[in-house]
Amino acid sequence: MTAPFLSLAQIRNRLILTARWVLRDHQPAPDGRCPTCRTAHCRVAAAARDVLRTATELQLWRPAAQPTEPDREEPWQTR
Repeated sequence: MTAPFLSLAQIRNRLILTARWVLRDHQPAPDGRCPTCRTAHCRVAAAARDVLRTATELQLWRPAAQPTEPDREEPWQTR
């Protein structure tokens, strides 16, 4: 499936899964270096952590608004 056919929740879940997969591949070795990038501060892992932080803090749904009191007159009626 491509993105136009996915819901926001599905896109969010795919982002989270991809970020976790990246973090698993770029987990620092005991010497503190990324085994894939061979650097001490892996930018890819930092970006994946940012994606995870943003995706988990994001609220996709807002609580439903309480209905207001209905109008006594119908909108098509004139006063």
